[in-house]
Order: sequence, then C-alpha cells, then structure tokens
Amino acid sequence: MKKTLLYALLLSTTMVACTGDYEDWATPQSNAQEDGISFNGARVQEVGTIDFAEVTEPTVKVATITAPTSSSSDFKATGDYSLLIDGVEYAIDADGFMSTDELVSLVEGKYGKRPTTRDVDATLVSWLTNGSTTAKVTTAFQIHAIPEAPVIEDAYYITGGINGWNNTNTDYVLKNSGADVYDDPIFTCLIPAEVVGDGFEYKVTPESGLGGDWSSCLTASDTEGKFWDKNQGGNLAVAGVEGAMLYKIIFDMLNMTYEVQALSFKQFVYFIGATDGWSQAYQKLESPDYSGVYTGFVYVADPNGWGLQFKFQRTQNSWDDEINSGTFSSITGDLEDCGGNIGATAGEGVYFFTMDLANSTLNAVKVNTMGIIGDFNGWSGDVVMTWDAENYCYVAENPGVTSSGWKFRINEGWDINLGGSINELVANGDNLSVVGDVVKLYPTRKDKDKIYCTVE
Repeated sequence: MKKTLLYALLLSTTMVACTGDYEDWATPQSNAQEDGISFNGARVQEVGTIDFAEVTEPTVKVATITAPTSSSSDFKATGDYSLLIDGVEYAIDADGFMSTDELVSLVEGKYGKRPTTRDVDATLVSWLTNGSTTAKVTTAFQIHAIPEAPVIEDAYYITGGINGWNNTNTDYVLKNSGADVYDDPIFTCLIPAEVVGDGFEYKVTPESGLGGDWSSCLTASDTEGKFWDKNQGGNLAVAGVEGAMLYKIIFDMLNMTYEVQALSFKQFVYFIGATDGWSQAYQKLESPDYSGVYTGFVYVADPNGWGLQFKFQRTQNSWDDEINSGTFSSITGDLEDCGGNIGATAGEGVYFFTMDLANSTLNAVKVNTMGIIGDFNGWSGDVVMTWDAENYCYVAENPGVTSSGWKFRINEGWDINLGGSINELVANGDNLSVVGDVVKLYPTRKDKDKIYCTVE
C-alpha cells in the first residue's frame, strides 16, 4: 500500500517470548515528537509455533495485533498493516493473517525443509493519521514455524533376499551426496549384477531401525514408484535385466518416490593412442554413477610422429568392442573424426573429456592453463602450474596456498574446477585447506583410479 508520509517515526520494539497463555506482551517504546506528541507501535502477541503440516487454509495467523496509539487524540490508527521480513514486504490483515504460501516459501527458502522449529524475525508496520499527517510505527516480533517434511535419516539399508532378510546387515547402504539430507534427499545404492541375479525382494531399513526393528521400514505402496514408510506396505522388488552390469536403486526421501535403474556401462573407459605408442591403455575416464557419462583428463602427445590420434577401450588393453570415432554421432570441441581414430586439434597437451555413451557424444577442451586459486590470492589471478610430461602431473612450487581455502581450475574459468580431498579430487568439490610449498596434481588417473594431488 502506498502512503503519503509527511513525517515518519521509525519505532522498533522488541517482542519477548510469549507464555502458553499469551500473558507476556511487548511494551513499545516511543519518542517524543514536535508539539509533544508521542506514538506507540501496534502491540503484537505471538501465536505460538505454526506447524505447516497442520495448516490447511490459504491464510495463516501469525500474530494477534492491537492497533498503534498516540498521545494525541487527533491521531487514529488507519487499520492498515504490512509485514517486513528480510527487507521484503508481505501483506498482513488486521487480524494477523498472512498468505500461507508466502510464509511456507519464505521459511523453506531461508532454512530448507528440515522439520524443526524456525524463528523468523519480523517487523509489523502500522500507521496513524490525523487526516493530513501520517505517522509510521514499527513493532518487532518473531514468527515460529515448522516446515512440513518427513523425517529423513542419514543412511538407509537394503534388507531382503540378497542378505537373508538380516535386519542387522549393512552391506547395501543407501546414502546421499553427504550434504544436508533436506538439501539433497536423493539416496542411492549400487548393487552388482551377480548379486541381483534374476531379482530379489526387499525392504529399506532406516539406520535407527537396524537390529531387528521393522516398524519404520520403507515398503511398496499401491502406486507404482511411490513408497510407504512405517512398514505399512508390501515388499519392494528388483527384477533382473539381461546385460546389466549394475543396478542403481534410487530413493527420494522427501517426495517418497523410488526407482531402479539397470546399468550396462562400466565405471571406466581407457585411453589408448599415439601417446603411449598404441600399446598401453593407462589413462582413463570415469563414470562414477555408471550412467555412461565419462569425464576426465587425458594427456595427448605424439612422441613417434604418428599424429595426435587415439581411441578408447571398454576393457583395459582389449580391442574387443573398442570405442572409436564411429561410436559417436557428435564429436565436438578440440577434437576431430579421423575415420576411425579420434584426433586432437589443439596440439599436444592435456585435454578435459566429456564422453556420453548413452547419447553417443564426445567433447574435449584443451587445458591451456591449470591454475591454483584461493583465499591466499583473493580468488583472482591463478598461480599457473607447469606440466611434467614424464610424471604425468602439474607442478607448482611455492604457490602460497593457505588453510583458508583453495582449488584447482582450468583456463582461468570455473566451468571445470577441482576440490574435495587431496586424495580424491572431484568436480566442484569443497575448498582444500592443506598447506605446503610444492603442490603436484595428478589428473589423468594413470596410476590410480582417482584424481589426486600431493602437497609437501
């Protein structure tokens, strides 16, 4: 609402927590105005904790409001109110009701969906007028609300035919990415095809139920792809699929859905070409979720004058079912189709590959610079590393890294960056904090299955 404001009083009052019978009221402060007029903000009585799981109406009461007052009988409350939270204005009526959708969006956007009480600082804005002059007054208070979401535990376990229905067995664990479970409620488990066989039935045991408690197990519902909690449905099932190498079981614990994917891709594909005289497939790309999308760094060289050409192998040092240029419908970036072989077009060096076997696409970008960036240099101006072709690593001496955080990135951009742990670097991983005078990055998985670095 738009107000003509000839002069305004900005009055902040602090609301103390209300007791169960709401006897504790705020005592608004006031400042004297010209001609000795003073104003008191509206009094606000909190309504207790709002549980979104129990709210069914389009509006929800967040406060009980008593109109603002003035020491002058000429000034009367207008009956208009608004609510300020984090600098955003929300509509609220004289009875203290605001939009349920707006409150839910506000709380979940600020705190996430974890079902715990959240205390939201709010300011009630009200007005008084004498017909020609308007005064604005404010009252601070809190809204207490609990988001609506199921309880999500840190880990869940497959209990079924593959482990003798042993409720204490933890061989097959469903885990998320390691983030807060309400930020990432997707839990997955990979099971080898030889374990699945022709298929099996199962339930999902939450971590708190291990040891014989079946009452909280996740089970099949009457709707395909949806599950029930509290052990109230039938057994879930995985069906055997011919040609599958792995089975990926995926549970969305927030939306209570699940699916099973039969995966026919291996974890690694292996680079072979002129770099190693077409004799050894040392370097490799990884598909960590076995989805057929492989990424990684490869050193492309031509020590024998044969050209910067290569292929990939599904099985290390085996030409059976090789991956050549004919495998792909699209070859892009710093690559070209050489009529069977694949060629690098940007010269000798390290390339970052993205291979999608499911969609038959291949892309690579030349690593012109591998840099170290972090808090030590204001996250600007990379320390450029030197490629050591003999040892397949990038080296930086006295880079100045500190425990305040740093990462690796290529070509002075953030599209491709590495962090996490020095023993297992991953794309977009957390900042590193290890300190040393010599940093060596081993990006090609030539001697290990992981990208890693050393700091000495």
